[in-house]
Amino acid sequence: MAKVLKFKDVNSDVEHRMKEFEKLRVKFKAEVKKAEAKRAAAGKPSKGIFKSITEFFTDSPANAVAKR
Repeated sequence: MAKVLKFKDVNSDVEHRMKEFEKLRVKFKAEVKKAEAKRAAAGKPSKGIFKSITEFFTDSPANAVAKR
């Protein structure tokens, strides 16, 4: 037999889930802000992995002149 839910029960469940989602959203935003503050306090901004790899494999003109 199928259980029939009353509209009031369904509505309260939706409200409860929305409140939980809002708590998670606020928590996530706080973590993101904390990470940004930590990154700013560390000094220079972080580079992307592609830029890091590119810089690793390319010689800057100053290094090329010094090697000769």
